[in-house]
Amino acid sequence: MKNAVQMTYNGGMETIDMTKSLKTERIEARVEPDVRELIMEAADLEGCSVSEFLVASAKERAEKTLHRTRVIRLTEESQIRFAELILNPPPPNKAMQEAKAIHEQLILSS
Repeated sequence: MKNAVQMTYNGGMETIDMTKSLKTERIEARVEPDVRELIMEAADLEGCSVSEFLVASAKERAEKTLHRTRVIRLTEESQIRFAELILNPPPPNKAMQEAKAIHEQLILSS
């Protein structure tokens, strides 16, 4: 694949087809000269263009950021408590009973 970039992360490797990415949207960024040189050197070592390197790097960072905010990590104690509540939920409180009654009136009766 001529317009592809391979990125290694967390022990895995992903190939990204850059022809699709570059045809959709354009992103520009201003960087200091030393940052530009750093990026150019890294892209050269990866064997890809600066654009390909930036897209692949930004995509990897975005995925990590989203994963970090979307995945809930629980302590062992919290995992056990969560499982217990799922398997043996407490009886519904007054607010839950009222919500159920409203649901039955509005949704189930129609």
